Amino acid sequence: MDSAEPLLSVRQLSTRFEATAAGLDGVSFDVPRGTIVGLVGDSGSGKSLTALSILGLLPPGAECVAGQVLFQGRDLLAASEAERRAVRGRGIAMIFQEPATALSAVHTVGWQLAIALRAGGELGPIGWLQNLRRASRVPARELLARVELPEPDRLLDLYPHQLSAGMRRRVMIAMALACRPALLIADEPTTGLDAPIQAQILDLLTRLAHSEGRSVLFITHDLCVAAEVASEVVVLYGGQVVEAGPIRSVLGGPQHPYTIGLLANIPGFGSAGASPALAGTSASGAASERGCRYAEHCPKWRSDPQRFVRCAEERPLLEPAGARHRSRCFYPQLAGD
Repeated sequence: MDSAEPLLSVRQLSTRFEATAAGLDGVSFDVPRGTIVGLVGDSGSGKSLTALSILGLLPPGAECVAGQVLFQGRDLLAASEAERRAVRGRGIAMIFQEPATALSAVHTVGWQLAIALRAGGELGPIGWLQNLRRASRVPARELLARVELPEPDRLLDLYPHQLSAGMRRRVMIAMALACRPALLIADEPTTGLDAPIQAQILDLLTRLAHSEGRSVLFITHDLCVAAEVASEVVVLYGGQVVEAGPIRSVLGGPQHPYTIGLLANIPGFGSAGASPALAGTSASGAASERGCRYAEHCPKWRSDPQRFVRCAEERPLLEPAGARHRSRCFYPQLAGD
């Protein structure tokens, strides 16, 4: 396989729910090998739906209706459920957003790591119960040490509720690493954590990617957090990619008004009061087939609908707006005016 080929390549991915047309509409992006890519957008933009579509873990009533998810050159959407199951954990692992629901409350940390190690085939052919506990003790302890948890031997015998929020996040990362995946999907891994713990988690993910050559799809609603770890960023709105490119290019010269609205809420980039563009960001607006999905919330269009009438009539494409920088806006040069 060509080493220059992206580890993950999502092409024109469209996902729909039975009851509504809302969902993903032609989402495309790449995750190169050994790179952290930020997937950014507000609640309802389609971030988590993208992750679940990649993994084949869509909720009832949802299905992928078009596109490709190429992982190591192989289309996961065309694969059987057994083939997709074999990729989960071993090829692609997910760090879920809320450890309180993702971790079992009635099993110890050690037991849950043992199950993850066994699922990944890391323990070899072993028996059950006591044999599993004995065989997994050393590798489970090593996983906790890799995510820099103190006293790993003691932590193996604790239950999730006995750990702090930051420690539970590290346990989730350790479980994701158990099967040695090539790609980690981290869904809002720092949400709800205080600033020092958040910084530690971000530093850990960065080092895992850089020192081990692991790729990370980092999902967040905060462009500032994405800028801490990601070299590339993909901005979602209403189930579409509205802007994408190198993080420095997007932060230094955003070309879509939604991205500008996200930046306006970050201290140092703008004031919270200067961001009416963020009103109504739910993907429920994705049902419209006419015009730009962001038009009714766009400060430019709202200030002069006659001048920007094209935005209400035509659907913009994701087009070049600089070197490896793309934007879904008819008037990118005016986006920040």
